[in-house]
Amino acid sequence: MHAQVVRLEQGDIGPRIALKTPGGIVWVYWRGDPPTKGQFTDVELAVTRVLTWGEELEPVSEVREPTLGVLDGTLEAVDAEGTVTLRVGTAQVILSARGTPPAPGTRVRLRNCEIAAYPAHL
Repeated sequence: MHAQVVRLEQGDIGPRIALKTPGGIVWVYWRGDPPTKGQFTDVELAVTRVLTWGEELEPVSEVREPTLGVLDGTLEAVDAEGTVTLRVGTAQVILSARGTPPAPGTRVRLRNCEIAAYPAHL
């Protein structure tokens, strides 16, 4: 996923960075050498725990301007084990969730969860 670094802080477990993505502005814990503020970079996002539909993941009916702390995408698929594939811009975000998901093609919002970011090796 192509993203821009908009803010950097030192977090409890390493650099904490606000990334502007096609789906919103999310706080991530950076793995590896941190980028600089304003830098555009290609990243892979990893959600570090199992999420719950209706809590951290919810359907949204309208597209809004990117908001700090949320990631909006389109639900592509959910398999029998709860592995979720979200389309965010041209990238995919894979995560695990429990509960009853909406139908594929639904716009969903990811919020209030810890995300790790890794430099993408293209």
